[in-house]
Amino acid sequence: MSQLPVIDADSHVEECEATWEHLEPRFRDRRPIHLNLAGTPGLPRNDSYWLIDGRIHARPGMPGSTQSGSPVSSTLAREKDFSAGSQTLDDVPERLRDMDKLGIDISVLFPTAVLTHLTPDLDFEAALMRSYNTWLAERCAQAPERLKWGALIPFRHVPEAVAEIRRARELGAQCVFPLGTAGDKLLHHSSHDPIYAALVEHDLPLCVHVGWSHPGLMESCNDVYESFMLSFTMPVMMGFFSMTGGGVLDRFPDLRAAFLEAGGDWVPYVTDRMRRYYDVAIVNGRPVPKRHATDYLQDGNLYLTAEGDERLLTTVIEVMGEDQVCVSADVPHPEARENCMAEIAERADISDAVKEKILSHNPARLFDIDLAGYQQRLARATA
Repeated sequence: MSQLPVIDADSHVEECEATWEHLEPRFRDRRPIHLNLAGTPGLPRNDSYWLIDGRIHARPGMPGSTQSGSPVSSTLAREKDFSAGSQTLDDVPERLRDMDKLGIDISVLFPTAVLTHLTPDLDFEAALMRSYNTWLAERCAQAPERLKWGALIPFRHVPEAVAEIRRARELGAQCVFPLGTAGDKLLHHSSHDPIYAALVEHDLPLCVHVGWSHPGLMESCNDVYESFMLSFTMPVMMGFFSMTGGGVLDRFPDLRAAFLEAGGDWVPYVTDRMRRYYDVAIVNGRPVPKRHATDYLQDGNLYLTAEGDERLLTTVIEVMGEDQVCVSADVPHPEARENCMAEIAERADISDAVKEKILSHNPARLFDIDLAGYQQRLARATA
């Protein structure tokens, strides 16, 4: 394999008090409060929380269960192999050293606490997202060649989302981050069309990430295992349906979209089921998109992050296309994906040419990263 930069298409930051410092004055008395209960007998390992509008986040082991390593004072966060400064980007050089250890040249960063909706107040949610985006842009600006970031946009508040897309582009975001649904509303609802129009206008990809977005799914899950398997993961597939089965790509064929941290082995199953029900819908006279889901994959605008050890990875590559598969290190989250790059490099069932695509060319195309000039710019920045 050549010495192209290895691009991690999905890692994370853990929010800290500084994340909320950019809240506008009218929201500052509602800024998230850090509750550090680490060491309290009877609490789970994520024993520190954000208190937002009278509700704690995360919420393990209860109805609507979620889990998070943010804030980093929790036992869960302190047990990780990454320092607090690396996790929060309070110490950017430490994060870069962690990336070096893992063989990662460039990371695209996404949130942690905001893997779920933090408040039902849509104006406040938009303000929290603006503060997060400003904070993360400042952090990544300390190492702009190596740290890229995805902007939060309030999908449930369309005018604010469109405005934030414009601002995120100005701040230097590589993409925008939604969850797989906008609450109980699917992403292909026509009210979201101004968001997609803005993304195409500003040439920003939509990166649909796993997370707790659908209230009905959340209400059905009462512990961490249930919630990670169901309410956390299934919305990504719902987002995929919205793009390919809900008509979004018919209306916005130039939109780029990615599906992150759900692996890729679901794609053969889901696209096969969509093909079967496509014909059922036609027989029943119901509306369908112009083409089958696999036809949209062939256009080259849809990407995903696969796991390095997926048994079905070669099938995923065949269905998805070898130019559209990337990988996620998921640093500093505890699911142990950070060895994903090495797992891809060591596989005997994938050619070196395809490995180069997965580790470098594909994420570079998704996020519009200039591979040719990367080494030169990095050399100048570190001289």
